[in-house]
Amino acid sequence: MDAPRFPRRRLLRLAGAAAGLALAAEAGRVVVWTNRHAVVPGRVYRSAQLSPAGLTDEIAEHGIRTVVNLRGTCPDVPWYLAEARATVATDVNLEDVSLSAKRLPSPSEIRRLVEILDRTEYPILLHCQQGADRTGLAAAAVLLLHSDATLGQARRQLWPRYGHVNAGRTAAIDRFFDFYEAWLAARNEPHSRERFRQWATAEYCPGPYRARLTLIDPAPAYPAARGVPLHVRCENTAIEPWVFRPGSAGGVQLRYSVYTPTGTKLYVGHAGRLAATVAPGESITLVAGLPPLREPGRYVFHADLVDTQVIDLHDADFVQYGSEPLVADVTVK
Repeated sequence: MDAPRFPRRRLLRLAGAAAGLALAAEAGRVVVWTNRHAVVPGRVYRSAQLSPAGLTDEIAEHGIRTVVNLRGTCPDVPWYLAEARATVATDVNLEDVSLSAKRLPSPSEIRRLVEILDRTEYPILLHCQQGADRTGLAAAAVLLLHSDATLGQARRQLWPRYGHVNAGRTAAIDRFFDFYEAWLAARNEPHSRERFRQWATAEYCPGPYRARLTLIDPAPAYPAARGVPLHVRCENTAIEPWVFRPGSAGGVQLRYSVYTPTGTKLYVGHAGRLAATVAPGESITLVAGLPPLREPGRYVFHADLVDTQVIDLHDADFVQYGSEPLVADVTVK
C-alpha cells in the first residue's frame, strides 16, 4: 500500500508551524528564562543573570569555580550583592569586567578579560544581564584564546539563537571582531591563539575613539575678567576617521570644562561644531574659549572629544574607551 499523500501546501504549513514553535521556544529560553548554554562542555558555560538559587544550582551542576560577571562592579545594587553572597557561600571566585552591550569595549577591560580567562580557575560561568551580547563576546574570546576554533566558529557565539542581533547599537559587539579580522587581513595572517592575544592586549583600538590632545602655546598666565581663546590640537591616533558636524548633536566635538582646584565646575563649553573629517594620522586645531574668571588664582582646564548623539545618554566620551583627556593648569592674574 502506498503511503498516504499530503497536499504540498499542507506540508509547507506544518513545516512552517514547526519552525515557528522551535523559534518561539528558543526565544523564550533567551528572553524569559536563563539563556544557559555550554560553550565548552565541562569547562566554559554561559547564561543570563541568574537568581541566587539559580546560580547556586548552576555552580553545583557544573562544578563552576569562577563566575565572570560582565556587568561591572556594582556594590550598591541588589543583584550584585546577591551574586557576591552566593559565590562566597559556595567558595567560588567572582571576577568583574565592565562591558557594554551597545558600545565598543574599552581596551583596558579587554585586557582584563584576557587576563582573567588566562589565569582563572576553571570551569567558568560567563554572564551579563541577558546572556546575549556581552556574554557572546566573552564566549567567543575564550574560544579564540583557549581552543582550536576558527574565527568564524567563535563568532557563532553571537548568533541570534543566544539573543544577539548584529544590528542597531548591539552591532558594536560584532565590530570588535570585525576589527580583529581586518587586522589579520592587513598582515596577511590567519587567526591563532597568540595572534588574538597580541591583538586584544596590545593592538586593539576601539574604532575612532582614540586621540592625542595638546594645548598649543599655553600662556604662563591669563588676565582676570577677560575671556581668552585656548587652542587645542586634536590628533587622530585611532583607526577610523572623526566626522565633525555643525549643530549640537550627531558628530564628534570637543567638550571642555573649567574647574577650581577643589573640583568645583565653573564652566562647560563645546568646540568643533563644524563640517570636517579628520582621518587617522591627521589633526585639527579647535578653539576653546576660556571664560572671564574674576578671581585670580589657579584653575584646571579639562577637555575631551565626545561622539555626540541625538539622545544625550548615548554620547560617547573618548575617555570611556581609554583615550587620555587633556588636563592642564591655568593661572589667572
